[in-house]
Amino acid sequence: VKKKITPNIQPTNADRIIGKEALVVEQIDSVENTGQIKVQGQIWSAKSDDVINKGEKVTVSSIEGVKAVVTK
Repeated sequence: VKKKITPNIQPTNADRIIGKEALVVEQIDSVENTGQIKVQGQIWSAKSDDVINKGEKVTVSSIEGVKAVVTK
């Protein structure tokens, strides 16, 4: 019964970047749906409520799908 009730959740390592500081490598713009960050040596697609320019430092607040949600 426990097998049927418990959802099959696959653990990932993506949650390790939450709370980490990252460098913007492509301008983040929610209107154009563009942006990338580099965190822990990996490039991630990113989104934010604000426009954030290349070269700025941000903090990863969460992950939505395959995109990191960041704040200044």
